Amino acid sequence: MSACEISLFDEPTPLDLNDLDGSPLDVFFATGIVNPFGPTLSVVAAAGEPSEGRELPVVEIMLNPFSQRVLQIGKMLVGSEWTPADDLKPLIQRDYGGCPTLVLASKQVTDGVRFDLATQILETHGDRVKGVTEAVKAHFGDPWTRVSEEMRGAEYDTDDRSIPEVARELTSLLLTSQHFKAEFQAFVAAWHGSIENMGLSDQMKVSAMGSEQFNEFFLTRVLPAVWVPEIEDEVSHPPAVKSPEKLELNSLEDVTTILESGEWQSFSEEKLVSLLRAVLFIYGQQGDTSYIKWLSGIYKSLLALGSDEDTRLMIESEMVSLVENDKVHPVVFLPFLVEDPSQQVASKAVIDFVSMSDYVNGELYAFTELRHLFENKSLANRGAVLGGLVAMGDSQSIQFATSLRGQVDSEEVRVAAKVHTPFPQSKAIQFWLQWAKELVQSRKDEDQRNFGSAASALILTLNQTSENQISEGDRNYPCHKSDRPILNMRTWSLEEYAKEIAADLYWIESKEDAPSLFSEVLRTWGLMPQAPVDKQFISGKASDNKRLKDLTPASSAKDGKGFLSRLFGGESED
Repeated sequence: MSACEISLFDEPTPLDLNDLDGSPLDVFFATGIVNPFGPTLSVVAAAGEPSEGRELPVVEIMLNPFSQRVLQIGKMLVGSEWTPADDLKPLIQRDYGGCPTLVLASKQVTDGVRFDLATQILETHGDRVKGVTEAVKAHFGDPWTRVSEEMRGAEYDTDDRSIPEVARELTSLLLTSQHFKAEFQAFVAAWHGSIENMGLSDQMKVSAMGSEQFNEFFLTRVLPAVWVPEIEDEVSHPPAVKSPEKLELNSLEDVTTILESGEWQSFSEEKLVSLLRAVLFIYGQQGDTSYIKWLSGIYKSLLALGSDEDTRLMIESEMVSLVENDKVHPVVFLPFLVEDPSQQVASKAVIDFVSMSDYVNGELYAFTELRHLFENKSLANRGAVLGGLVAMGDSQSIQFATSLRGQVDSEEVRVAAKVHTPFPQSKAIQFWLQWAKELVQSRKDEDQRNFGSAASALILTLNQTSENQISEGDRNYPCHKSDRPILNMRTWSLEEYAKEIAADLYWIESKEDAPSLFSEVLRTWGLMPQAPVDKQFISGKASDNKRLKDLTPASSAKDGKGFLSRLFGGESED
């Protein structure tokens, strides 16, 4: 008997829904988020008819009314047996947005495996799963009230239970018939309402994915492959709920009148979202800088009303779709960078801004704008922007990020160190590693804080990855217009890359004052620290009991003795 094998690409390949060409989808899992401004469905599946020995593309599909994305993220060799709990782990660890309230798993797995898969998916959202659990419990079977409360900034008390415990409780709620029926009704209603009841221009409505198109895709491509509680006929119809407030915008003059009159300052969140979309679209098409002050005011008002991060990410993703289709200029990403304090929003926006920029006078347009914004301290979260530039791992983005180091303070560097993608890049790792080498012997407090952040980044890059390899490559800008957006130059397994950087890691550890932070970095990379145990920094994190390798360069071993000799004063044994 042969086992199924799933392997992920170094970099996903962008596709279109039409590229799936009507192929059946063997759905591994799907997740949904109900949002009145645009619900989101994410699907991970193998495309094609599975038969033993056949190799099928593994695709990731993200759909909301205003932005659709299809990526081939890997391939699956179909075997006669599979172990979903293990095989799907790399897929589950990928980023699918906010914590879902719809989780659907393959109908080919048993009840127990289905429950465990859903729980694993929820666990990846960390502490956010706690708030979602309490919200679902407080409004069980009534998602529209729950969503309305969230839009008003409602917060829920959470307890001290572990994330796995809470995730299991939420799973037990999401897989019930009562929850699923009501949630799916709300999802369908939100899809319809975000297009028809938000006062969108006819042009934006035409470019949106309509309810009928979405329903056809879901009912014919997704639903047959997943397990759901028994669904009654009426779930395909929108429930009788209060529609979000509609903003009538029929012309550019309508927008101008609203902006100049100042009436937008008393708008609800629903109306402000509609207005923000419209003004971003106009600004992106015309490049008229007079709209900047309006965009700034609208964005600040949305934040003041407690607009959630998922809504802002959704609007930013809509801009990605518009830029990809040459409807607007990448300038539309600037309001997200200038106004949004969220680490996730700012880091995503800067990656999209740079990736979609073209060259102007020999330099990427994004770099010219970002340099000015850094110098004038005009970015809401400079640390997240710096971190996004580094995480891209491209030669040009790394060079630009290096030039900005002198302009950020230690708190901003600490934020930058938290930004990572699921696909670790060698040049990003080298950015933090080489900076740590420069700082390790400095006695300045600011340098020591930045050194600590660099050490943290080298740990987090592995803790937050869904890959078991490191890649090195450069980008063809603008990426969305290139047949080969990423030029992959080299890949390493984690073990191979640990050998590549071992000498630098050990050198830094040898130069550190106690407690040595790089002792923990070495352990994270599977290497045996060389500092005496009482000089090492040892985190409170539970050990995964992996075997550590001693790759100390022979020339740096102290007194020619091994680790045990130095620790106990005797001779170590091989």
